[in-house]
Amino acid sequence: MKKYLIAVIVLSALSVYGVGARGFDIVCGPWIQNVTGSEFTLMWKTEVKSLSWVEVAPDDGTPFEAAQRPRFYQTIAGKRFTGTFHCVTVDGLEPGKTYRYRILGKEVADDSDPYGSIYGTEAVLRPSGTVKTMDYTADTCRFSMVNDIHDDASKYASLVGPLKDDPMDFLLLNGDIVSYAKSIDTVMNHTFGPVADVIKDVPVVFARGNHEGRGADSYLLPDLFRTPTGEFYYIFRQGPVAFVVLDGGEDKPDSSVEYSGLADYDSYRKAELEWLREAVKDPLFAEAPVKVAVCHIPLIDKVSSWYSQAWLARNFTPVLNEAGVDLMLSGHLHRHVYVKAGECGNGFPIVANDNKSRLDFRAVAGQILIDIYDMSGTKVKSYSFNIE
Repeated sequence: MKKYLIAVIVLSALSVYGVGARGFDIVCGPWIQNVTGSEFTLMWKTEVKSLSWVEVAPDDGTPFEAAQRPRFYQTIAGKRFTGTFHCVTVDGLEPGKTYRYRILGKEVADDSDPYGSIYGTEAVLRPSGTVKTMDYTADTCRFSMVNDIHDDASKYASLVGPLKDDPMDFLLLNGDIVSYAKSIDTVMNHTFGPVADVIKDVPVVFARGNHEGRGADSYLLPDLFRTPTGEFYYIFRQGPVAFVVLDGGEDKPDSSVEYSGLADYDSYRKAELEWLREAVKDPLFAEAPVKVAVCHIPLIDKVSSWYSQAWLARNFTPVLNEAGVDLMLSGHLHRHVYVKAGECGNGFPIVANDNKSRLDFRAVAGQILIDIYDMSGTKVKSYSFNIE
């Protein structure tokens, strides 16, 4: 009788905690970050606390259930993480190969006992996605770029949605995807939610805009993105193209009243400049046939340029000139601007995309080809640059 009562109590507890039923799901994501030739990072958020993991399989058409697939967990100081915001790095991969992944998890129903957690039923949260690792030896590099979306989900979806089945290497978000970072959940939803069908299979490369530095949760923004340096400035390479991603910070002087005494971007940019001087010497960048700089605020020094734009142009441009940069891609101005090489002391052309267009980039056979499309999918501009 005693054993029967214990069994009833346990079963009742499991029923209360939802064990035996799924009861939870992914509410944002997944999105792919920091892809190299041997690894990638996958991030997502679940609606309730869970123990989640990633399984990976070759892209060979076999079902996941055909073999025991390797599992990858998020760990902190030797302990597997449980929570709602998940970040798992998958490593040990080969360059230029496509891998399938799926996300599994089980709800943490009760972890109040240090020696025994109660979980819900194990479930597949994301049935399948794909990731292609970077390959420095590839002949081409292809990506698409949007910028200055400012929380407009319909515009975002119109520009990026058509890319769902396109074989691009990554999606570049070149700043001001949101207007403010008042809530990190809102930033997450507006940055990844409208293009969820695309970014589950395509890596996201992020360049911070000045607006993303505004708001009470702006300090948490690095949690949403993983970069090789842990900063919003870094280098990476795909195929013949090496990229240096830069962060211009805010656009006005630190003393501007709009920043409430919180801005310290002068110091930040000076530290970034010191990093840049060394980063462009890295063989990963220096030895690439094609070199592209990415910065939300364009390095254009004119009488009409605001404070940080002029500072960036006067300090970063000489370093990029010496490093042999072939092109800069920017946004920020909310209008299309093209600056020829040599027009403002720049040894490279600058293309600043407007806030209602998508820029498609291809590097192939010694050329950079750029096509720009409006929200209706109409090609509105094209550029071609020969690389010596």
